[in-house]
Amino acid sequence: MHFRTLGLTGLLALAATACSGPVSDPAAPQVPEESTGTTTAAATAERIYATNASLELSFETLGTFETRNGVRMLVLHATANRYLSNVFSYVPDDAFGQANIISERRLEVLLPEGHELNSILAGLPLFVTVDTNTGTPTHYTAKIEVAPRFYDFRGSSSVWVEEAVTPRYVVNGNESLMYRGSANVAASSLTVTAPDGVPTVSRVDADTFNLDWRYNALYQAIDPHTQALTFTAALSSGGTAQKTGRLVARVTSLALTTGDAYDVWPSPTCQPAVYDCVQNQPTGTTDFSACGTYRDVTRCLYVANACDVGQPQPLSLTSINAASLEPARATWNLGSNSGAWHGLSPITAFRTPSCPASPPTIQGVVAKVAEQDQGFPDPAYGTYTNRAGLSQSILFTNNYYGDGAALLQAIDAFAGGGDIQAWLYTAGVPCPNCHEFDTRAVLYYPASRKVVVLDGYYGYDS
Repeated sequence: MHFRTLGLTGLLALAATACSGPVSDPAAPQVPEESTGTTTAAATAERIYATNASLELSFETLGTFETRNGVRMLVLHATANRYLSNVFSYVPDDAFGQANIISERRLEVLLPEGHELNSILAGLPLFVTVDTNTGTPTHYTAKIEVAPRFYDFRGSSSVWVEEAVTPRYVVNGNESLMYRGSANVAASSLTVTAPDGVPTVSRVDADTFNLDWRYNALYQAIDPHTQALTFTAALSSGGTAQKTGRLVARVTSLALTTGDAYDVWPSPTCQPAVYDCVQNQPTGTTDFSACGTYRDVTRCLYVANACDVGQPQPLSLTSINAASLEPARATWNLGSNSGAWHGLSPITAFRTPSCPASPPTIQGVVAKVAEQDQGFPDPAYGTYTNRAGLSQSILFTNNYYGDGAALLQAIDAFAGGGDIQAWLYTAGVPCPNCHEFDTRAVLYYPASRKVVVLDGYYGYDS
């Protein structure tokens, strides 16, 4: 379900309320409205407002590009209800961009194309000091956030392009910042064309496509802001559908304080849920978009002590993706015949808490596995051992039934190798005129906190 209508109604109501006070400079030149087609709700809100004490500050949400002193700049315009004496833009611990007073109550913020623009579009908030000649107090700080946004959509309703383009952590070579949008259409293919700034399109599912830009391509797409991208879909039902939309840089949030900006808006730290998500991704993962935004993820990449992120937790098992072990499992299953047979069910994997209240043990891990599987045998009938003891199980040795050494090698690669705490189980099951055994294993890798659970069988004729 899309909330375009609901968002539009809410923003129109907000704009009506915010405009009730004196916020514009009567002497300021009037800027003509842009001619647009059907727009999203965010595009309808032409200004964004914040009030604190005696100052009301508003920014035009749409950023435009100009060349200043030979450099392309994103220009953001703002208006105050007080006469201005000084403005200055910065990010934590560093001057950033350039703020200028352009009339008694109007200011502009300039962000040069390149590192500074990329940093702000990637989610870094920009602070703007605003000093006034009148009112009490006279010193304020504004915080603004700027992000890529689609608007001015025209064309077929069969193609839905999400308004937001979100910075994600997706590694490719030396690059990790990816700007990702999304389009929804039941189509066999989707292509995007534009004079510049075309995204890489990839299918997610039957009716969803990712739209990916690295910074250089994104910048080409948003400058100039009058340039449209064209989406053409080959519909699954037959025929084609087309839609156009403009990608622009927008002010998406504005806040105002009379206090110390560093105290009011402290730099966010790594969040436990994001940390766990990053840690739980399979080895070799390059796309961490499931864990949050680009900045959410980067805050958690170099955390040395997980307990600095969250409080100690009791032992629990969080399911993680073990799909990368499927080829090794399928290989182990090969070779059954009428006289002997063997098989291994899909392998499951888990992770223990990143900040445990006490060091997990294999006994505790097995008990937690048993809680999640009603068919799990009594752990007391198994054997607790270590890596050396894995030779007791046909699952991990070369034998008539399967290449267990290759299977263990794949599991080591998945879990990170190193020390293993293990529980092994083998027990006979009823089999007329034959012998069949249920064989299981739980492997716990303390260094990576990964738990791998195997459930198999083997048998032979009498």
